[in-house]
Amino acid sequence: MSRLILTAFGGDVSDTVSLDQGPDLVPGPEDLLVAVEAAPVNPADFLLAAGWYGVRPDLPYALGAEGVGRVLDAGSAVERTLVGRRVLILPTYEQGTWAHRVVVPARNVVAVGEEGDALQLAMLAINPATAYLLLNRYVPLQPGDWIGLNLANSAVGQYVVELARRAGVRTLAVVRRDAAAKQVQALSADVVLVDGDDLGHRVAQSLGDARLRLFLDGIGGTWTSAVVPSLETNATVVSFSSVTAAPPVLPLGDLIFRELSLHGFFAINWVREAPRSEIEETYSALAELVEKGVINAAVEATYPLDRYREALAHAQQPERSGKVLFTFERTDAS
Repeated sequence: MSRLILTAFGGDVSDTVSLDQGPDLVPGPEDLLVAVEAAPVNPADFLLAAGWYGVRPDLPYALGAEGVGRVLDAGSAVERTLVGRRVLILPTYEQGTWAHRVVVPARNVVAVGEEGDALQLAMLAINPATAYLLLNRYVPLQPGDWIGLNLANSAVGQYVVELARRAGVRTLAVVRRDAAAKQVQALSADVVLVDGDDLGHRVAQSLGDARLRLFLDGIGGTWTSAVVPSLETNATVVSFSSVTAAPPVLPLGDLIFRELSLHGFFAINWVREAPRSEIEETYSALAELVEKGVINAAVEATYPLDRYREALAHAQQPERSGKVLFTFERTDAS
């Protein structure tokens, strides 16, 4: 059973990640043995490997936060009806999904249907759930409301645009290069702008008399200040990522006198703390949208596990147009 493990924090992942022939896997009483079909490589995986993340596991650590697979066996305390079912593996960081097979606590999976594309389902647990919660947790949005987001060509951004459009919410999407703008325009965002010195003016011009009720920031730093004049009084800014490794900065006058709200969001906290019924309802609804082709994220490449160095290098390229995933061929035993 091959898996990828992290042996040290920091440094180059080509040196700190290695392919390991793990032990034979036998599920405990409350566990499942899952044959992994596909598992994505996320930016958070590199933050974890660098030692700069909200999770810092003991080493050596089996990598991979999420994925989709099929249950091969179940422990004595788990319903046997799950055997043979396709399941999402939730990002609790208690198991690594960059592996042909993995033992997973039964509480860390959600059963899904057979019709969805394995690559899209493999990416469901983090980014689509993040997008859904960003749109529904902070502001009671109504059809016709405007929201804004940067990093709009990211997987989270793509899902936000698609889910917002489905809800009748209008989107002002900002990207950092022309090629990314074309990608987001294809998703039918209402306004797509490329970052630049006059961004604030172009945002205001595009909105006219409208204002943003919610702004989703994935870049951090002073970037958000350009759109602040186009936010409603009492509007909400949510930071879900930071490619600059800096916190978002809001002008003090606007923060106080216009009573803006700033929140941080970490999807893993929701996965760990939300009621089981809420988790199942959310993921079942999102999986159904995947099956219907309503939501999806661009995939740029897939790799077998033994080409992990190539896959990790590819996933770190700054101008990708889609996600990188590991895929695993199904055998008679799985």
